[in-house]
Amino acid sequence: MSQAGDMIRSHHRELMKTLVEHAEALADDRSDADVEGLLRFLKLELLPHAAGEEEHLYGVLDSLVKEHGRPTETMRIDHRAIEDYTGQIEQIVRVLPTASNADLPGLEKRLKQVALQLVAVVTLHLHKEEEAYLPLFEQYLADDEQNRVLEGMHEAYAELDVRRVPPPQRHGLIFQMFDRLDPGTSFTLINDHDPRPLFYQFSAEHAGRFTWEYEEQGPAIWRVRIGKVA
Repeated sequence: MSQAGDMIRSHHRELMKTLVEHAEALADDRSDADVEGLLRFLKLELLPHAAGEEEHLYGVLDSLVKEHGRPTETMRIDHRAIEDYTGQIEQIVRVLPTASNADLPGLEKRLKQVALQLVAVVTLHLHKEEEAYLPLFEQYLADDEQNRVLEGMHEAYAELDVRRVPPPQRHGLIFQMFDRLDPGTSFTLINDHDPRPLFYQFSAEHAGRFTWEYEEQGPAIWRVRIGKVA
């Protein structure tokens, strides 16, 4: 084992702990069940983790296995399933507040089922990654190469891509990301248009507490580094 590999495994355990806690609270109808908290976790932590692995880890593993095609394709399919379950949870969460008394029990039951299915997919996915792929990563890559991969994965956590988020939900998600920042840190917002109205909202609500720097300005993608002042 290596330090970088151990850090990846440790992060897997943290993700699973949070996911299982949310799913069990829903399944047991506990008073601390928090569907909005589950959705924030999926979109701000679990999905960025998957994106970071695809961009920085799986390509390295593909080259190590030295076979035709992409040996990690099944892992990428797992990520698409996780995205799909996240989308299903989001759809249910959005209609719950206005659901009729007749529809509410069915929606709540479906939410529990999807959450438990998501736990099963993520559990199997992490087992495959830790038992089949991380040993290759640790055996065949030098420590400095492992650390570069790990740094790249960490950078993915500092990005929020809202291009596939419905426009009415974007600002709320962005401000949640900002609230999670430690002073002196930042994240990169990825959008499909110039988020100038968002800048004005930040100026009104967080004057003097944020920084705003364009990294890319269209025509198809805008990237803005948003920081929290120390």
